[in-house]
Amino acid sequence: MMQSTRPARLAAAVACAVATQIIPSTQAAVLEEVIVTAQKREQSLQDVPISVSAVTGQKIEDAGIFTMTALASHVPNLHIAEAPVNTNIYMRGMGSGNNQAFEQSVGMYIDGIYMGRARQYRSPFMDVERVEVLRGPQGTLFGKNTVAGAISVTTATAKLDEDFNGSITVGAEQNAGRLVEGHFSGAVSDNFALRFAYKYRESDGWVRNLQLNQDETQLEEKMYRLSAFWQVTDDLDITFKYGNAEFERSGSLTYVTDYLSPGELAANFPNASAFARTAYGITNAFYPQLASIAGKPFTALRDNNYGVDGTTLSIGRNPDSSENESDNVAITANLALGEYTLTSVSGYSTYDMVDGADVDWLPLSFISRDDSQDFEQYSQEFRLTSPGGEFFEYIAGAYIESQELKIQRQVAIDGSFGGLFKLADPLGRNSLYEVLSGGALTVKQAGRVHDYTLDAESYALFFQGTFNFSDALRLTFGLRFTEEEKDVISNQFQTDDQVGMGNRSDNVTLAVINGNAFGAYARDLTGSRKTSKWIPSMNLQWDVNSDAMLYFTASEGFKSGGFSSSDNGRPADAGPDNCSINRCTSAHDGFEFDDEEVMAFEIGGKHTLLDGAMTANWALFHTEYENLQVSVFRGISFLVTNAAESTIQGFEADLRWQANENLLVGLSAAYLNAKFDKYVDAPCTAAQIDAIGGSCGTNGENDLSGRGTTFGPDTTASLFFDYQLPVGDTMEFFLGGDINYSSRFSTAGDADPIDYQGAYTKIGLRTGLRSTEGSWEATLYGRNITDEEVAMIRFDVPVLAGSHAQTTDEGRVLGLRLKYNF
Repeated sequence: MMQSTRPARLAAAVACAVATQIIPSTQAAVLEEVIVTAQKREQSLQDVPISVSAVTGQKIEDAGIFTMTALASHVPNLHIAEAPVNTNIYMRGMGSGNNQAFEQSVGMYIDGIYMGRARQYRSPFMDVERVEVLRGPQGTLFGKNTVAGAISVTTATAKLDEDFNGSITVGAEQNAGRLVEGHFSGAVSDNFALRFAYKYRESDGWVRNLQLNQDETQLEEKMYRLSAFWQVTDDLDITFKYGNAEFERSGSLTYVTDYLSPGELAANFPNASAFARTAYGITNAFYPQLASIAGKPFTALRDNNYGVDGTTLSIGRNPDSSENESDNVAITANLALGEYTLTSVSGYSTYDMVDGADVDWLPLSFISRDDSQDFEQYSQEFRLTSPGGEFFEYIAGAYIESQELKIQRQVAIDGSFGGLFKLADPLGRNSLYEVLSGGALTVKQAGRVHDYTLDAESYALFFQGTFNFSDALRLTFGLRFTEEEKDVISNQFQTDDQVGMGNRSDNVTLAVINGNAFGAYARDLTGSRKTSKWIPSMNLQWDVNSDAMLYFTASEGFKSGGFSSSDNGRPADAGPDNCSINRCTSAHDGFEFDDEEVMAFEIGGKHTLLDGAMTANWALFHTEYENLQVSVFRGISFLVTNAAESTIQGFEADLRWQANENLLVGLSAAYLNAKFDKYVDAPCTAAQIDAIGGSCGTNGENDLSGRGTTFGPDTTASLFFDYQLPVGDTMEFFLGGDINYSSRFSTAGDADPIDYQGAYTKIGLRTGLRSTEGSWEATLYGRNITDEEVAMIRFDVPVLAGSHAQTTDEGRVLGLRLKYNF
């Protein structure tokens, strides 16, 4: 803790010292106005009666914010973190968890197009104009499952009023990082403009894998976007955007942090499975160094599915890696109908991904998981916007969306441990499967293959109207009707290396072992569900004077239920053969989950001070969730359940101060009290499972009622400053920094104290020179300069009872960036 706090105090002291020395008492300054579209109209941030944080594209570039994960560190009460397979997106302590079938509680929109899948949050930033973070349910205008909030990304757009221009940026940083990006933009005629942006980035990562003697993860990103703006007539304009992104990862940021000694295993986990005891024994025999390496910052001892020799794929279809490609199309048309505007937003988004994961996180060939996803979505929205400034103004619209998600997953377990089992076994048997079956089962590798297809249709009508009772008082009400239909096919079969991994095996003995040890069964399941909801909202806004506004908001929201994509769970009709001979067709508990509902209240204020030099915004909120959709980790995958109730409340504040024309200072902070009101059957910790057995988590063994939610730190804060000083007539010096703090929080659904991330502070600094005309810039920068080790998620190592692993955020990175504008 002292190591985390001392650099923060030092950086704060430096910032204050700089401010003290450079702020002339006679200098007047005014903050630049921030324009947002949080209510589907262009408005000043100070006029929007909801809690919104806006991050400009310039800030994203200056601070080296490449991803949503990095952005979250700069926005209090927002947590976005990549897990080995999925992505955790939480706002105000509320999110959707790890099941791949979930749409997100925090909806993301890119140029007005809904991006509800967790994988879409991994696409890197490129040529961004601004990002708006809207906290709390946004059910009327955004609507689609946004029970915790919405993130709206607006990319840069071609403009008619600009001559041909562009930029080229090159950068180099630690971990063999390389960056090339830029854009070309301008009007090509009186009514047509084009913009083309591109980006290439690579890095070798910040975790050292001693087993393979390499740094991980090795990243490569390739992106481009073409946008066009066409002023067809005086009354009609059309904006077209097409973007493509390819991003690949080799290796992993996950490593074992807590590894049990033989004595600890015997004392604390006497009922550990045969797979666990064998894995511990072989690891201790052949890789005794793991005990001393576990817990060492940014250090792994892992084979990445390459097995004993470290070069040949030993298990699974892929080494530990990820390949992703996405395409997004947004076509926005605005037609003036007198003083009214009819807007059409047409969207198409698709992605393909292939992941391989070494999910034992050990130097052994033991457990692998291969996932592929194929996603496609079409959407269409129409909005009619009335003229502003009238006694009654409104936005009315209709929305339709069609999605198809296909998932294929293979989980493989190597009972031979890459051939090490035979060397360790006194009888020279080839595999643990042979031991468990009394010699009846001679396979070395076995597992299951899961195919999941989800088709979803969504329809909505929405209306938001505002009564402007006076220049100072207005009442806004909203209503959205949504109907969603979902159909699913979920098939699974077992596989082994004798029939060929990936092919169907009907071996009864294997089915019994897979079911009893891993909760994995052969099955053919289908399901359909339909949800219809009315979502109301109300907002009262009072402009106290020209520099102060107060507001009160009450709103409801919902996130529709669905069908879990998990590959474990005992079907209701499972028999003695564990669905090997007769395929099971009755769904298991947790296959279908219900709608999640929310009621939210917020009171806040937005204030302009010091003659426009300072803004101070704040919000108090109280949110109640029912039938909360919770993802529960069981062995290899996640099951889904609906927790009863949760209450989220807290306070947020945002301060920006233009101290003078040279110095801008900002502070954002949040206090959060996010707890489960009733969560009796929470997932069990490893110790509870060992003590009670396989039924743990179904009879109140781990009652988290009254406990904090996952990814909900009590306190988060972000301080930044940007300073510039002329150097001669043609250059200026600049210095900027960010200090981001978070208190401790749980990263695991079972609230195991081992899986808490402690309080931490991250510091970023940047300095350099640039042309006063803006033609060039040279920047030296550092991210996380104190090299804080921060877990994005911590969890039980699958099968290895008592051991824990974590996926780790970026360590210290120093770099140089050069930019040329023309």
